[in-house]
Amino acid sequence: MSRYSFRIPASTSNLGAGFDALSLAVNLYLTVTIEEAGKFGIQARGVSVESIPTGPDNLILRVAQAVAARRAWTLPSFKISIENDIPLSRGLGSSAAAIMAGVTCYELITGDRLSDDEIFHYALGFEAHPDNLAAALYGGLVSAATSSAGTVYVARLAVAGGIAPLVVIPEFELSTEKARAVLPESYSREDAIYNIQRSALTIAALTTGKWEILREAMRDRIHEQYRAPLIPGLEKILALELPGLLGIALSGAGPSVMAFTEPERVKEVGSAIVSIFGASGVRSQAQPLIIDTKGRVIGKTS
Repeated sequence: MSRYSFRIPASTSNLGAGFDALSLAVNLYLTVTIEEAGKFGIQARGVSVESIPTGPDNLILRVAQAVAARRAWTLPSFKISIENDIPLSRGLGSSAAAIMAGVTCYELITGDRLSDDEIFHYALGFEAHPDNLAAALYGGLVSAATSSAGTVYVARLAVAGGIAPLVVIPEFELSTEKARAVLPESYSREDAIYNIQRSALTIAALTTGKWEILREAMRDRIHEQYRAPLIPGLEKILALELPGLLGIALSGAGPSVMAFTEPERVKEVGSAIVSIFGASGVRSQAQPLIIDTKGRVIGKTS
């Protein structure tokens, strides 16, 4: 086995109303290098390194081994070197990136290149929602759905120019499991229609550049109001009115908040969100983002 490196982007999903359907890849990365070794080994550096397991329970390794078992391969021992930019348990697709990294490790080690359908089939065994997975694989803005037969359908869309995304990352973790546990089992027809309308409107706004409708398009009744008690300051943040703020939402399951702004207003909007978190006793950091349009990138280094 040669030495390979690849990177997987972070993602911010839902974008407000597009619950479990919309996701956007951004320029925070999980970069992985693999090479043959006498025994399995994992080294990790970067963001949230203290939360990244370096033993058999590492998600990248578990996924690689699970795919190998499903396809009747025995993996040789190899070393994984991780350089991580994606905060864990912050609503930025860290699990999806790790799952996609595990699938990629399997492909590179065995030379058994999988189709996209096969990639999603194995990845969904670890994460049941295709939106973050699709953004991690393809990059850009994606709309994703899973059929009753388990087939993942993805449309990759181009975001119009003239908009700048940012994320504000609080200094506490919130697991997806905990964030999902507070959601109701059913919703009213009114709330379902409300989100369907706005999810469609979000796609229209982002792809056509009709920014004046984006704020309304990103409003939600399916998940944010139920998760707000878990995230101090979130209600005030989502109600924030500020020049240059074009749209705002909880990033994935949270607790991070993402916003779309006019390019010259990124710093001002980020500071306002950080201030609201601070007034609620939560330290946070604003980070301007760039939309990643490449998705998974693989390169052979030796």
